[in-house]
Amino acid sequence: MPRLTSLVTAAGLLLAACPPTSAQDWSCSYGAASSSATRPSQGGSEILHLVGHGERLFAAVGFWEDGTNVYYGGKDPRRGWARVIRLDAPGGAWEVDLELGPGHVRPEILEAVTFHSDGEGQALDEPVTLLMACAYATGLRGTAVHCFVREQGGEGWAKVRVLSGPRGRSEAYSVRDVHVHRDAVTGVDHVILSIGTQGILTGVYDPDAPGRIAWQGKPEFGPLQVRPLGITTANGTLYFSAGNRIYRRVDGPKPRYEVAHDLSDLATKVRSDVGGVRGLTAVATPGGEGESLLFMWSPDARAQGEMIRLDPAEGGRFTRHREVVLAELIQAHTGASKVQYVLGAYNQMLEVGAGTPDASRRLVGLEFQGSGEGLAQWKRGFYRGALYAIRDADRAYRIEEVGGAGGRPLVATRCYVRSPFEGDRATYFGGHDPNGIPSTGMAWVHRREDPPASSERDD
Repeated sequence: MPRLTSLVTAAGLLLAACPPTSAQDWSCSYGAASSSATRPSQGGSEILHLVGHGERLFAAVGFWEDGTNVYYGGKDPRRGWARVIRLDAPGGAWEVDLELGPGHVRPEILEAVTFHSDGEGQALDEPVTLLMACAYATGLRGTAVHCFVREQGGEGWAKVRVLSGPRGRSEAYSVRDVHVHRDAVTGVDHVILSIGTQGILTGVYDPDAPGRIAWQGKPEFGPLQVRPLGITTANGTLYFSAGNRIYRRVDGPKPRYEVAHDLSDLATKVRSDVGGVRGLTAVATPGGEGESLLFMWSPDARAQGEMIRLDPAEGGRFTRHREVVLAELIQAHTGASKVQYVLGAYNQMLEVGAGTPDASRRLVGLEFQGSGEGLAQWKRGFYRGALYAIRDADRAYRIEEVGGAGGRPLVATRCYVRSPFEGDRATYFGGHDPNGIPSTGMAWVHRREDPPASSERDD
């Protein structure tokens, strides 16, 4: 399997520049240095993903609007590019595990994918789990989408170009989600990758292919008007969202896609940078069997964080239910006089509390713009703290906040993951969202001792 030779920067260790904690159950795990000139191995404007893989914790670090990157004023073209960092123990130091290289600003995907069958539908002797980091890079000659693949027991990454094309808007090649889906007809495990408005690209497990995945040469479905932001499987069917539509995959040797639900009655046009349907997640259907689809509805810059659930109905249809408007809860939590914009559900909504009274609760990352006397603001009206919503098993919502920040702006909760370390009862949270504002060294990771959504919490 081909290896990426330049894996780790010479600086190596990341000694997180964490401020003092201000909450007993929270602690800072990583805080990018405000001046990466003195700590060149640190940095980053945002943490986009947190993933446990092989009893290690990995984080995707982006440099959008980070001043060390040459696009935003940096002087060294070799610095300030997307990377993956690794934590080997709860009290350890983060290390650089992968440098994606020049042109890659953000690792928009970091996900562990597991295959149980090969491209012929034959069961593997043992499941194979691969860690994938995907990003696009734009140069003078065009744009290329790369996926970097790390095996469960390996230390190196294989770099694979999965698609390329002419230069275009960032949404044209934005890789926001990846998912493994078992075709109900063929039995083949397909890795499903969204590539902006290009559409849906698929691949299958092949031990002889670069990165052990054989990719199709062109999208299985596309092009699309708005980049997809979510992929999930519910009741054995694959769904993905793009703008104001949710599509389903009709499995078979020649798969096709059809519109499963249309939200154009709520908004005929969707701003592509906001996304429409965000955080598409399968959840248990209330009072019945099977799974429903849950997502945040965000059509434009006036989005209020509406959480919508689609319950399955006869004939492949869905019944739509608005569970909550999070702006109302945010206003009550923060004391804002006005909440003008809510964004969130950057990724799927994490289930927490399995095997406890808190089972089936979900975390939903958030940020918001608002106003009001005494409201803690960062810039352009964005709230300084990092909020997240908790959806209880009875579908009641409440707002909580990442603690231990010591006054440092956190702004957005983008991701969260259960601790992969044996015996460690904690959940890790990561984030910041530049929103087009200079954000040098603002990436962060905090951890909270379990349970993050417990009824025994100190509220």
